[in-house]
Amino acid sequence: MLLSVSIVGLGQIGGSLGLALKNKTLKDRYYVTGIARKKETLKAALKIGAVDDSSLSLTSARNSDIVIICTPVDTIVSIYKKLVKIVKKNTVITDSGSVKYSIEREINDINSRVSFVGSHPMAGRAKNGLRSASADMFKNAKVIITPGRYGKFEKIVSKVWKDTGAKIVKMSAKDHDELVAFTSHLPHVIAFSLNKAYKKIKKKNPYIDDLIAGSFKSITRVSVSSADMWAPIFVSNAKNIDKCLDEFIKEINIFKKNLNDKRKIKKEILKIQTG
Repeated sequence: MLLSVSIVGLGQIGGSLGLALKNKTLKDRYYVTGIARKKETLKAALKIGAVDDSSLSLTSARNSDIVIICTPVDTIVSIYKKLVKIVKKNTVITDSGSVKYSIEREINDINSRVSFVGSHPMAGRAKNGLRSASADMFKNAKVIITPGRYGKFEKIVSKVWKDTGAKIVKMSAKDHDELVAFTSHLPHVIAFSLNKAYKKIKKKNPYIDDLIAGSFKSITRVSVSSADMWAPIFVSNAKNIDKCLDEFIKEINIFKKNLNDKRKIKKEILKIQTG
C-alpha cells in the first residue's frame, strides 16, 4: 500500500526524511510531497530526489495519510491549526521539534478532529538547510515518540521513522523536555557562549587561532547551528534549561574554587571518569 506523506519544511531534517523515504528500497512505499516557502528550495528538493511533488501551499497536504511538520518549534502549532482545516479526518500529523510539552499542551487545547503525535529525531548536523540533508541521517538514531492523548495513532508515526532506519523510544512529552534540556539544549547553550567568549578574546589577540585544536573545535562545533531554529527552542524549554544551567554552573564553580589545589582537582576529574 502506497502511503501518502507530506513534509512541511525542507531543511536538513525535512530533506533528510524525504531522501530516506525515497531511497531504492522504500521509494514504491511512499509518495512524498514537499511543502516549503521558497521555490528554490522546492526545486532543489525535486532535483536531489527528496520528494515526488512539491508545493508552496499547505493545501497540497489535503489527501495525505500523514503530515510531518519539520519547521522551527514556534511555528508548529500555527501550522497544525491550518492543516486541520485542510487534511482528511483520518490524517495523522506529527512533527520533528526538539520541544514537545508546550506544543502538545497547545494542540490539546484545540478542538480538532485531526490526531497529533509528537516525535523528535535525535539526529542532525551542525550545518543548516537542505544542502546538509542525507538519506542516512536517521540510521540507528533514536526517535522519541510522545503519543499523548492520541496514542492509538502512534503506529503510523513509528512506522515512518522506523523505515528511515531509526530506533523508536516512547516517553511522555514532559519527560522528553526535561531530559533533552540536558542532553541537547544545554550543550548548545555552552557552545554558543564559548564561541562568543572566543570572539571577544580574538579581538584582543588574534594569535588565539594558532592554539585551537580538536577539543575546542569539538565543543563549539554546534555553535554554527541555525539561530532561527535554536532561539525558539531555548524559549520554549526555558524552565528546564534554566535548571540544567544552575546545575552546570554549580559544577563549574567547584572547579573554579579548587583550581589551586591539584589533589582536589584530580579528585573531581576522577569522579567524572569513574562515575
